[in-house]
Amino acid sequence: MPMFLLTFQAVPTPDAKEFHDAGGAYVSCWMQNQDKDDAEERARELIEDYGWEVESLEEGAVVTGADYEEDDEDREFYEQALVEGEVLVFNTWPRGVGEE
Repeated sequence: MPMFLLTFQAVPTPDAKEFHDAGGAYVSCWMQNQDKDDAEERARELIEDYGWEVESLEEGAVVTGADYEEDDEDREFYEQALVEGEVLVFNTWPRGVGEE
């Protein structure tokens, strides 16, 4: 089954535990799914379940183990998704950064 790596930009809602500290995040989603649209829909649902609102899909691609070097920190997330089917990683930035 294909593995999609989807990267979203998202902002925390008041329901997110990071609401008071985080201004936003890039959310990397490793999703095992036959269909890219289904993978994207499921990733959006999971992000919303954590109390975040998706602003945009930044990029999306099919990935394989060959895309990661042995010491690549993202390799562990890819391998975890092979076992669990889906993995999300929130790379947050502080509130106020990049805001005008």
